[in-house]
Amino acid sequence: MSLVVAIMSEHPAGSFRGPAPWGEWQIHPLTDPTVLATDLAVRTHQTSHVLVLSTTAATPAAQMAASTIAASRPDLPVRVLSFPVSPTVLTRAVELVPPGVTTATGVHDAIVAALDTVVWGAWLPTVAKLSRPAPTLRQHVRSWFADANGYLAVHGEPGWVARLPIAELAPERRLRRVPAPGLVASSYDCHAYGELPEAAISALFSMGLAARPTRREPVADVAATWGTAKAVEFVISWPPAPVTLAPTHRCPACEEPVSGGACPFCRVAPVRVGRNEAAVQGVAS
Repeated sequence: MSLVVAIMSEHPAGSFRGPAPWGEWQIHPLTDPTVLATDLAVRTHQTSHVLVLSTTAATPAAQMAASTIAASRPDLPVRVLSFPVSPTVLTRAVELVPPGVTTATGVHDAIVAALDTVVWGAWLPTVAKLSRPAPTLRQHVRSWFADANGYLAVHGEPGWVARLPIAELAPERRLRRVPAPGLVASSYDCHAYGELPEAAISALFSMGLAARPTRREPVADVAATWGTAKAVEFVISWPPAPVTLAPTHRCPACEEPVSGGACPFCRVAPVRVGRNEAAVQGVAS
């Protein structure tokens, strides 16, 4: 049993894939829906499930790419999940799956949980074309002129935009989400996809970081998300919590363990662990 997690991106910055205890993750372009279906990792019968992740705007294209798998692997359960985040954030959420998670359903649940807790944003030299989070009119107008320090934009509840440097960060803009039991604020981890200027790093420290961001290479074109190709994204998280929820059922179609509700891949109501049923396959979204 092996899972392939496919992250769909409009313009990947390169060819990315990596092994995991549960299978393999990949980044695929949205421009050709057949790329995913013809990938060797998807075609091999050692792969038992495919999870397709995309941004909300790319949902139709991701569903098309997932549907093409049925041409070569009609037996393969496929699930499509779309979120209002960037491909970079989706990639980081996959990396945050706890090492102890090895089942397809467990990986699905861990990714959803990670996306619900990460804080993400970007440094931008201009916010003239930024739509979300929305800059103020003053910030928009100032972006028409050269500014060495740029801006910090952070998604959250609510999101915010600030011109750098930040003299004093408002308390409501600091990291306040409570990590898992046993973790403290110093456990916050930040990955930056590109070179963040010092003014942006200083602002992240004001938010609650206790260590400099880990520099990573960009994984996707950021222009669609941030309105400029010069944006540098960052994702803030904390170490994954240990897996504590034990599965209580098995999916009667794919036989994956399920901790509650229906199987996220087959959408079939679970039965007691140990019961085997005939497989029912298809694409779910």
